[in-house]
Amino acid sequence: MKHNQAGQEIIMLGDDAIGRGAIESGISMATSYPGTPATQILEYIARNFSGNVEWAVNEKVALETAIGASYAGKRAICSMKHVGLNVAADPLMTIAYLGTKGGLVLAVSDDPSAYSSQNEQDSRFYAKFAKIPCLEPCDSQEAKDMTIRAFELSEQMGLPVMLRTVTRICHAYSLVVTGEVREQNPLLLKKDPPNMIAVPSNVLRCHRNLQDKQERLMQWGAGSGLNKPFANGQKKGIIACGIGYVYAQEYGPEFAILKVSYYPVSETLIEEFVKELEEVWVLEEGEPFVEEIARRYSSRVKGKLSGEISRIGELGPDVMTESIPEWRESRKRDKHSKPLPPRPPSMCPGCPHSKFYEALKAAQPAFTAGDIGCYTLGANPPYQIVDTCLCMGAGISQAAGISKQGVKRVAAVIGDSTFLHSGIPALINAVYNKANILVLILDNSAVAMTGNQPTPITGITAKGVEGGKISLEEICKSCGVSSVEVTDPYDVEKTEAILKDKLDAEGVNVVISRRPCVFVTRKLAKMRRKSITHILPGKKAP
Repeated sequence: MKHNQAGQEIIMLGDDAIGRGAIESGISMATSYPGTPATQILEYIARNFSGNVEWAVNEKVALETAIGASYAGKRAICSMKHVGLNVAADPLMTIAYLGTKGGLVLAVSDDPSAYSSQNEQDSRFYAKFAKIPCLEPCDSQEAKDMTIRAFELSEQMGLPVMLRTVTRICHAYSLVVTGEVREQNPLLLKKDPPNMIAVPSNVLRCHRNLQDKQERLMQWGAGSGLNKPFANGQKKGIIACGIGYVYAQEYGPEFAILKVSYYPVSETLIEEFVKELEEVWVLEEGEPFVEEIARRYSSRVKGKLSGEISRIGELGPDVMTESIPEWRESRKRDKHSKPLPPRPPSMCPGCPHSKFYEALKAAQPAFTAGDIGCYTLGANPPYQIVDTCLCMGAGISQAAGISKQGVKRVAAVIGDSTFLHSGIPALINAVYNKANILVLILDNSAVAMTGNQPTPITGITAKGVEGGKISLEEICKSCGVSSVEVTDPYDVEKTEAILKDKLDAEGVNVVISRRPCVFVTRKLAKMRRKSITHILPGKKAP
């Protein structure tokens, strides 16, 4: 659905609300690499915005592309999940020094409880590390509104601004009132070497400029109303960060609340809030980021550092239940308050990876280094053939390191999108250093784990139109590998024979398993039926 009119009241996903906020802000470009729980931000923008929307090959490239748009005076949003920020950290740290031109917002989605991630890291530390401001909404309306304010702040300070969300914001629905769409900034590309070239002669001055902006950031926060106390003589209080504010409201009027939605947060504000309270809880997803500040000013703080709240997993609305007798008794009386049964991911029926793993298991590699994607599920029964999972692109590097210790028949399994993301440098390194490994690229024509987004290999862009098309075979050959074979995983016998042969071969050999994800196949078939029905009205599509 296109939300073009201002004043509409719409129940929106948090990710969609961020996308709507970016459009209302007058963006000219949106970039991203798919990653749950942030994926839908760019998907919403692609559906509802006529300008530049791009899936990049990785988060570093996505941010650098958005920085280019900012240098042209335009507004740009770059979205990614928390571990993607690790990949984008290199340009982030330096653009904070150099400064931006047009507004630049970095929307980062953290994943407490690691529902679809390899860790639970807290992106607020990156904002602090880079000395840039960070906004943290508590619902979809705030997600939209804070996106708009983030663009305004970015242009006011000449800095990238982080919008930090978590899974419960990204993937939950709440009411949003849409606003007017701002006009895009005019093109204004000017050469500015002192503030665009990070060489030693410029760096110290740029760092000093960044440091000078810190007081202005504190002043902006003090006047923004984003960090606000709600107190009326209560004896106990809660410091609630982001979605923690929604949870804090569950505990009733006996608690004063300090709502924190902006960083850097004023320590004076925290000191004033906690000093007269008999008990202070700190509710924040991730690490005890604000709690550490609060403990400087009160010995009566409860939270993650003292163990009342677990540092593992997400909060949830009843995080304080066991410590508050009235709340505990209320929950006991609630017969409907039961945990959901676990639903671990599994391979879809008909998944081509499942047939490939049958062949690989029969080929009996000594060790299989894995990677991030649907194919990581090969570590689970009944396959149990994937032995590692570290980060994007690491499978090839790990396999090379293992083979260098004299281990024979070592394989590395990686997806087509992950290979483009960060597998190519690892492949080049393995060839350069003469590793003896078999690299298995599982090409299913999509970034399937995050919802079948297109890749450069499909030649389809984020807008669903034809773009440039990349050949996996040609990339691998140009990296200097010993051989490249392509197989259909549904032909298990042929695939098994190729794998057995290449596991014993010298050098770096590549086998590409090529078969579209079953959902891609269904989608294409549906599109084909619609196309035929449109062309031949009244005729039944095959």
